[in-house]
Amino acid sequence: MPLKIYPLLFASLATLTSCSPLKSSPHDEKHQWELTVHEVQTTLDDLRHDINCFQTEIQILDGRIKYYENALATLKKEGLEQQQAKIELLSQQIQSFEKKWAFLEKNQNASSQSAQQFLSHANETTASLSQFKDRIQELEQEILLQNRKFDELAKLKGAIESIAKGSRGVATFSKIYKVRSGDSLEKIAKAHKTSVEKIKKLNSLDNDLIVIGQEIQIPAE
Repeated sequence: MPLKIYPLLFASLATLTSCSPLKSSPHDEKHQWELTVHEVQTTLDDLRHDINCFQTEIQILDGRIKYYENALATLKKEGLEQQQAKIELLSQQIQSFEKKWAFLEKNQNASSQSAQQFLSHANETTASLSQFKDRIQELEQEILLQNRKFDELAKLKGAIESIAKGSRGVATFSKIYKVRSGDSLEKIAKAHKTSVEKIKKLNSLDNDLIVIGQEIQIPAE
């Protein structure tokens, strides 16, 4: 167990050695060693628990991001459908108004009241177009706000993943091995009671090629 991988264990051993009497029975020494090993095991269990918590939080964030993405897609779809329906309705109204205006131009005897009603409808149409434009601007602001929230969630997710990867790195390998002449991954794996696949996966190796002087992380047993 390298000192840089398990600092808590060696700290505990140093404390045990410095605080123990000069003369102690084998039974006391064995008991003290058992307490130290138990403390290290407890620390490792806590670390595994923290890693599981980080992974759970990442999954929750993934679920929330997908939910917001689906909600935004639905909102966009519904908004576009409603906008298209309003545009078609307004287009029909405008066409209807244009026909009425042409009819009024051909019939000079049309009453002034009908003309006023037409103008009133035209004003309502203008007001509707103005409201429609305002609603489009509101939707654009809502979309921008949602995009900012997604960016913040993505940054938070990246930070949590970095923490989780850093935590996993503490407990995935036990030591560093420097490749010597005549070494192969299979030979190194047998010497350290592990497998070639575990060594390749831990060191992100695409093949079995290694070179002299290369430092390789050895998986923990």
